[in-house]
Amino acid sequence: MRSMFVKLTLAFVAVALVAVGLVAYLANTTTTNEFGTYYQHMSAPGGNPPAQGRGMMGGGMMNGPAMRSMMENLGAPERDFLDSVNRSMWIAGSSAVVLALLLSLALARQMSQPLRRLTFAAKSIASGDLSQRVRVNSRDELGELGNAFNSMAESLARNEQVRRNMVADIAHELRTPLTIVQGNLEAILDGIVPATKENVASIHEETTVLARLITDLRELSLAEAGQLKLQRAPTDVAELVRKVVARNQAEAIEKGIDLDLDLPEGLPLADVDEQRVSQVVNNLLSNALRHTGSGGRVSVAARNDGVSALDTPAKDVPFLTLSVADTGSGIPAEELPYVFDRFYRLDKSRARASGGSGIGLAIVKQLVEAHGGNAWAESEVGAGSTFYFTVPAATGFHHEDTETRRGKTSMPLR
Repeated sequence: MRSMFVKLTLAFVAVALVAVGLVAYLANTTTTNEFGTYYQHMSAPGGNPPAQGRGMMGGGMMNGPAMRSMMENLGAPERDFLDSVNRSMWIAGSSAVVLALLLSLALARQMSQPLRRLTFAAKSIASGDLSQRVRVNSRDELGELGNAFNSMAESLARNEQVRRNMVADIAHELRTPLTIVQGNLEAILDGIVPATKENVASIHEETTVLARLITDLRELSLAEAGQLKLQRAPTDVAELVRKVVARNQAEAIEKGIDLDLDLPEGLPLADVDEQRVSQVVNNLLSNALRHTGSGGRVSVAARNDGVSALDTPAKDVPFLTLSVADTGSGIPAEELPYVFDRFYRLDKSRARASGGSGIGLAIVKQLVEAHGGNAWAESEVGAGSTFYFTVPAATGFHHEDTETRRGKTSMPLR
């Protein structure tokens, strides 16, 4: 038997049959015995009724020969009475069995139907139909199972959509530089474009974009999987920021953007991987310069916030807060929750010149959380945006290599 419905039905019926049979047997035996005791007393000289409690329960149960002798001496009325009692017992027992069977079928169906629906939905999801859901009609364990299944299905559908979008975005990002490289090389091979140093440099630039994109994707995947190694050591954050700003100064001057620093004296050292935090600051600064027009201002600041109250592996350690603010167009409030998602761009045209690869902020979030910190953004449309992130101070840390550990939660966007 492989059907849960059949198994449950047979189990319920078997229990009902045993219960009804046992009750009928005991009732029939007790009735017959009590009647025999009563008959014996009434047949004895004096004809007094038996004392209460003399039957089977009172210790006066008749043995086999006495019972047979009594049955042989019974008259027609007494036999009719016993037959009527036995017949009533059989009718009551049969009715109870039929009722038990009907109730068993109903209960078995009630328990097996949700499982059938779950099985069907699970098979549909396994075949690729992630839109399948089950109807939940109860609040018991089966209802909880149905709700859990629906939550799982929704999560699978959401992850599948994210995966498809990610594959499409990666394909888009790879296709553009590859198309440029292929077109330029074909033009050179066909003699349409001379193989000058400038043309080869243009092809090399596109291959550099490809290499950087692939490297970013690899780092992002490793960080999300907790496999990226951090070379943590006490680091002067102020000096780190100055170096990153110096590397971007030429671009700021070319675009006519003022680049300011606000680094107070006496900042404590941070327990970070200098290369990774430099990457975080550089990504935020490049993003700010990209979205700030000529005549605008980009400000990089750091401050000592004291002991962190966040639920992170370093929750009792002082944290430093770094920020990069711009005077660009700002980010709409409804878009803020998604700015750290991979391949997210405000520019829906997905033009690389204006929107970048869409991976930079995702890498920022992962690298910051790998240090036990958090990243968030504040913005006002028309007034600019400010991106913040926290890193732990060197106090109380061991400065050996550690594996990345993602924070449990992100600080809410404010």
